[in-house]
Amino acid sequence: MNAGRVDEGPSTWAVLLFFGAFFLGQLDGCAGCALVSAQDTRLPPVSGRCAPEIGEPRRALLEHAGTTGLWFHLDVARCMGARLVALPLYAERVRLLEQRLELSDERDALQVRRVRLAGEEAQAASEALEAAVRSRRRAEEALDAWWRHPALWFIVGAVVVVGLEVLAVWAFSEVIP
Repeated sequence: MNAGRVDEGPSTWAVLLFFGAFFLGQLDGCAGCALVSAQDTRLPPVSGRCAPEIGEPRRALLEHAGTTGLWFHLDVARCMGARLVALPLYAERVRLLEQRLELSDERDALQVRRVRLAGEEAQAASEALEAAVRSRRRAEEALDAWWRHPALWFIVGAVVVVGLEVLAVWAFSEVIP
């Protein structure tokens, strides 16, 4: 590592790793995240100071053959190495959580579509019920229509019979003089 980088602020990866670990910790506690928690083993911690028990200098600048470098205490180097190994695990976990978020969005979109379709089906059923009520009302009105009344047909029948009798009497009087 370069000695100049030690004094710089936290790197982008360190900031991303911190926020990623924070958000993963927040998500890990929620009830809906049991699937991700069940799929992954516990990830090694990446927050906090590496090997805080070391009281002596944790790092020192070295120069060898004109090249400057940075020396870390062995326990600090092991901790940093473990964190570097953990980064792909966290990246995979973030990828899985992003996929889960996409699936949740798709599920929510399907639920919204299901609700919309249920509303449309309810509207269609309501319209069908209204049409059935109108048809029933028309059928009841048709049953009570004036042309269906028995007295009308009795009178029509009587007129037809009287008309046929008159016609028969006239025809008979024409044939028999």
